[in-house]
Amino acid sequence: MKVKLIITNQNNDIVFQGNALNLPIRYRDIKQKSIELFDDEEPCIIHQSYAIQKLVDGFLKEFKGVDVSHMKFSEIQGYYDFIEIENIKDLYLTMKR
Repeated sequence: MKVKLIITNQNNDIVFQGNALNLPIRYRDIKQKSIELFDDEEPCIIHQSYAIQKLVDGFLKEFKGVDVSHMKFSEIQGYYDFIEIENIKDLYLTMKR
């Protein structure tokens, strides 16, 4: 399922817009997930892609299929620190399925 995310700042300037799988993700988190899933410290592109999918799936699972409109990241209960966007806790999420 494709999920479109829009991440904005307090001025409603768009910081990220696109498919959830295209989020910028910290390599250290991809590597950590790859180690967890495959015991692979040097993940190939296939392992990286699967690790990204699992990180994003875990994040989206927190919303239980419900669209979100302008929710501040600091109010989100789930783990989102893997997203590589500066000061993300101060930004806002809109999600459309």
